[in-house]
Amino acid sequence: MVFLHGWGLGSRAYRRPIRRLARRGCRVFAPSLPGLGGTPDLPRDALCMAGYADWVDEFLTAVGVEEAALVIGHSFGGGVATKLAHAHPERVGYLVLLNSVGALSNRPFWTWPMHLAKEILPGREGIELVLAGRQDLFDNIVRNPCGLIRIARLARAADLSVELAELRRRALPVLALTTDGDAIIPHPAFTALCRAIGTDGQVLNGRHTWLLSHPDTFGQVLGNVLEVRVADHQQRGAQTRSADIADALRETTIPARTARSLLRQAPALWLMSAPVPVLAADLALCHPRLGPGEVRAVARPNLGSLDVRLTVIAADRPGLLADTAGAITTHGMSVSAASAATWPGRGMALHALTVQGADGFAAEDWERLGADLGKLGRASRPKISPVRAAVSVYGAGGDRSLVRLTAPDQVGLLWAISDWFAGHGVSIESLDASTTDGVAHDVFLVCGTFEGSELRRHLVRGAVPSGDAEPRTDNPDGPPGNIAQPSKTASPQATRGGRRSALAEPVGAR
Repeated sequence: MVFLHGWGLGSRAYRRPIRRLARRGCRVFAPSLPGLGGTPDLPRDALCMAGYADWVDEFLTAVGVEEAALVIGHSFGGGVATKLAHAHPERVGYLVLLNSVGALSNRPFWTWPMHLAKEILPGREGIELVLAGRQDLFDNIVRNPCGLIRIARLARAADLSVELAELRRRALPVLALTTDGDAIIPHPAFTALCRAIGTDGQVLNGRHTWLLSHPDTFGQVLGNVLEVRVADHQQRGAQTRSADIADALRETTIPARTARSLLRQAPALWLMSAPVPVLAADLALCHPRLGPGEVRAVARPNLGSLDVRLTVIAADRPGLLADTAGAITTHGMSVSAASAATWPGRGMALHALTVQGADGFAAEDWERLGADLGKLGRASRPKISPVRAAVSVYGAGGDRSLVRLTAPDQVGLLWAISDWFAGHGVSIESLDASTTDGVAHDVFLVCGTFEGSELRRHLVRGAVPSGDAEPRTDNPDGPPGNIAQPSKTASPQATRGGRRSALAEPVGAR
């Protein structure tokens, strides 16, 4: 994804909306355009929209972007994005224009400072704009005041009607947005832009710089577009990742046919969740097939940290992830990241959890945790404090839906979410969860119908175990599991029906 900023600012002013994109699984490039944000001016003979588009093309080459990107342009950046899509069509797979220049405005140039003042004063949005853009705007005024004027004249005179019409002929997917309080780009100019490119523009509430003051709205507006793009990207990346994992598994005892079968059915979300050696080591635990009531678990150190990656293989059933997370929580550890995959044809699930708080564990501590994992569903189950979460559901009403949840992290949160799903008959096919700066970002691919608002209310009330009072279990008399104690020097070990089998691939930091 490429984000191109507006006039007078730089990429730093857009930190909050850019973070919303990154949290959705996007790799975001947000350069400061020439003459702004500390980037040197373009040569005088290249100071035009085509010159800016060529600069972005060279930038993407320099940073190694080869595939067509989703390109977002705000204000002046929208004009640059339009010209990039026209002059370098291989660079742009989807175009998003936010309050974009591109259609001529009849406003006199001298009135622009007055309209800019309307953006800044009065009210909270003006304060948010000043707070977000003060560093970039101040630096640009001090470093390059003449450049600011030249770029402003270029933005005002931008007439991209020919380019817009050509993009319409090429049927490039375009999303065009403006706001009802935009004092910079008049509404007739936006209407002309939409007519030229052949799209129905959307009008939101806010000012010209709305995405600086309302980054959450920005993330919500682009939600459906991003989910489709991210899913397509992950699917393509997953195919390459599968081949790499298959190569790594050749050094293990897992048969090539079994490896191909597991990888062919593995969800893309899981295949993209960790480095190839880590995923190969996890997948090697899946062979041979599980025995009745068998649970396999292995703990490996994450190199460079005190965290431990705990991988659990068990027969799939409702509530399995909740029970795994609950067992970890009751042993005083917290989950900072997690991934999960299921193989319905094999009736098997794989859960990989990065846990904190195990650095003081002795051998007997691991044995007790292994025993609880061996009798999943019978360990004591935690309770969490009330938490306010943002829950977004994509594809609701179909067979499968994608759920994104963001909430302040706390011990037991993953258990609370997965336990709620189990209590409402919702099956988790795959999971990718992480924690950044004390905030949990969880993505679930699930089967079953539910209301996201109900999950949100459940967490706000403070989660307690759902379902019947009796704990779930499909292994009341099965053998207790045990976990090989992680070692910084020994090869990772997996417990397999009482026998330990070394995995060939070392574990890297996640």
